[in-house]
Amino acid sequence: MNNIEIKDEDLAIVRLKFKKGDLIIKEGDYGVSIYKILEGLVSIFTEAEDAVVPLATIGPGTVIGEKIFFNVNNLIERRSSSARALEDTLVEVWHPRLLQLEYEQMPPVIKYLADQTLTHIDRMNKLVVKLTDQKIKKREQRKEADPWAAKRRYYRKRVNLPFLCSPIYSSSKSTLKGLIKDISLGGAGLEIRPILSPVFPYRVGEEFLISTTLPNERNIEFSCRLVSIKEGKSRDIRILGVSFIELSEHSAKNLGFFLMP
Repeated sequence: MNNIEIKDEDLAIVRLKFKKGDLIIKEGDYGVSIYKILEGLVSIFTEAEDAVVPLATIGPGTVIGEKIFFNVNNLIERRSSSARALEDTLVEVWHPRLLQLEYEQMPPVIKYLADQTLTHIDRMNKLVVKLTDQKIKKREQRKEADPWAAKRRYYRKRVNLPFLCSPIYSSSKSTLKGLIKDISLGGAGLEIRPILSPVFPYRVGEEFLISTTLPNERNIEFSCRLVSIKEGKSRDIRILGVSFIELSEHSAKNLGFFLMP
């Protein structure tokens, strides 16, 4: 690789246009060109554990692929990250040898500062990827501990609200009392004692009507579907996971205000 013949025409600066969504460089691919953004916005990212890790969003005047410039011994190497156009983008394409010729004429102090700056940037990017990888693994561990956590779309607030519940379609007219332990705009976690209402239909898929009063003394009522049943901290307690089927505009407004940070 060290004896690559570079012709004068290879050093010519050219301009390329990329449409929104186009991949400019791809992580892992071999490349030699350096790109200077003239117009547009570009996302720099890497991948870790099948997740995209954003590193930066850059615009006009910024350079992409500059690490190759400092790789004197091997001008062709794998890209350490990817770059994608976030909007229509115009770039200048440089050959690293063109910059190398100017770099060699720079004072030693400026060369040193340039080398150190690139080293720091590379170290920070690797740290971001490492921390993101750790965060993803922790999230996966939480999913395994609580399978329903991955399906929750809304912020959940821990509460301790007494509720009254009755089945919608069951022939049973029994009601159930218990505590709402957490609640969101999408559902709630209920704590009950089955012994207090042994004929209540505790079956996944059953639909109920629940009413409660929020700490701000606002009443809410909602229809919901039972999606999970788990054993509580003691044998006589069950934790029911319910998802909302219908929430009136009045109840949704009251609950929304209550859930605000």
